[in-house]
Amino acid sequence: MKKIITLGVTLLLVLALLSGCANNKTNVVATVNGEDISEAELDKRVNFTIESYKLQGFDLTAKENSALLEQLRQSELEKLIQETLLLQEAKKQKVTPSNEEIDNNIKQVKETYGTDEDFKKALEQFKLTEDDFRELVATELATKNLYDKVTADVKAPTEEEIAKFYEEHKTIEPIGTPERLEVKHMLFAVDSTRPEIPKRTDKEALEAAKLALAEVTQKGRDFAAVARELSDDLGTRENGGSYTIDKGAGTTDPAFEKAAVALQPGEITKEPVKSAYGYHLIKLEKITPATQRPLAEVKDMIIAQLEGEAKQAKFSQFLADLQKNAKIENKIAPKTGDSSKK
Repeated sequence: MKKIITLGVTLLLVLALLSGCANNKTNVVATVNGEDISEAELDKRVNFTIESYKLQGFDLTAKENSALLEQLRQSELEKLIQETLLLQEAKKQKVTPSNEEIDNNIKQVKETYGTDEDFKKALEQFKLTEDDFRELVATELATKNLYDKVTADVKAPTEEEIAKFYEEHKTIEPIGTPERLEVKHMLFAVDSTRPEIPKRTDKEALEAAKLALAEVTQKGRDFAAVARELSDDLGTRENGGSYTIDKGAGTTDPAFEKAAVALQPGEITKEPVKSAYGYHLIKLEKITPATQRPLAEVKDMIIAQLEGEAKQAKFSQFLADLQKNAKIENKIAPKTGDSSKK
């Protein structure tokens, strides 16, 4: 079913619609401008999500996950309400797709499978019929058409906006990369609460770090070997303490980064370095200079991103206005909140 998803078809969306013809007044979980959302629709959405999590090895139906399951049910209903609003508006603005558009889209999807049999097998994986899938495609196209109409007047970014984005992201991929420091380090943690790490006071951690430093600088032992033997950093210990710092990115403890930047390749800190985690020994292995692609090379990408962000912002506001002016009643919202909006 992966191929279907990559063509821009949202499987979760159809699950909110497959029971759209049902009108069981006794099992209505929400109404949107007078249109009911049935419990069967919500259950289908929730069950699909449960199965998706199971494929990843996480069982939401387990007793200990009961609170998460209830949160999922609430969030999926909110999505259903939102999607119902968008479909109502698509019909109002007459942007629902023609049968020809739907047929052409389905044909393109089927062609990616080679045979009808392979296509049907893919649908069976998600327990969908071809009629279900047709409804999926129709819904997806309607939402896309509405998005295109609402955002049609969004202007392209100016040259100044493009240049500003380029400058602000010059060290962020794919425009560029920051200067990178490849280091090896050892950590001697202070007041660790993890059972697999020795619990040390500040004084004890500092002393352990000094002893490890002596193993390398006085006894001539390999830094990586000592790190594998003594470091408290379980995430890097097995690979000899290897760690990469993106200079200036703010993702590394400031004291650690400052000490690493002061080193030359092959050099080791002369004294243990105190960070928020404890005491470190740091060896600088390699410096990779910052890179930056020319503006001309990434300009089209920047334009596409800025246009996409502007369109998404406009459509989000459009949706917010729809919700503000709609008559929505959520019948299973938590009792502590206002579950309806007239």
